[in-house]
Amino acid sequence: MGVGGESEPLLEALKNSVINGMSDESVKYVNDLVSKGVAAQTILDAMAKGVLHVGEQLSNKQAFLPELVITFDAFRKGLAIIEPALKAAPSQGKKLKVVLGTVEGDIHNIGKNLVKTMFEASSFEVYDVGVDVPPETFAKKAVEVDADLVGCSTLVSPGLISLRKTVERVRELRGDKTKIIIGGYATSPQLASELGIIYCKDAYDGVNKIRSVFKE
Repeated sequence: MGVGGESEPLLEALKNSVINGMSDESVKYVNDLVSKGVAAQTILDAMAKGVLHVGEQLSNKQAFLPELVITFDAFRKGLAIIEPALKAAPSQGKKLKVVLGTVEGDIHNIGKNLVKTMFEASSFEVYDVGVDVPPETFAKKAVEVDADLVGCSTLVSPGLISLRKTVERVRELRGDKTKIIIGGYATSPQLASELGIIYCKDAYDGVNKIRSVFKE
């Protein structure tokens, strides 16, 4: 069903509630929009605008991590309501498939989880393989789901050994079918350049880099 004029203020209010991390209000607005017959994808798009707005602010140092965390909480609670409808809806073009995880030797997950939510808000199909993930797990998951992209996070220097092995193993199994993006405190643009892969400084930058590479 299309979006009538009466739904536009609700969609704007939903976006703002996500930006401000107001979970209860986000849930209320999502339920109101669903009851009016607004399409789940339209509701998702409004919430995604809120997430990307705060992600951009964080990238530009106009917002801080705690603000992004509560924004993501509001987004996820709203998403939970419409997720069944989103999955049941006819596919609107091919979604980018992303295998995402923290490399072996590193158990940090906050950054990975932020990236996951930002990617989901951007309508990427994300397969989260967790933390302390061996190279073989990344590579086999990429084969299993026919991934367009593998995303590797590491905050600690020892994880770089595993990261290099992961890049090598993914290439052995996938060739140039799957691109690789890295991020986290221990990574750098120089490392990405050396390995011939993509570097992102944060979740928002990652979304932009991926869209640029895949020309979505």
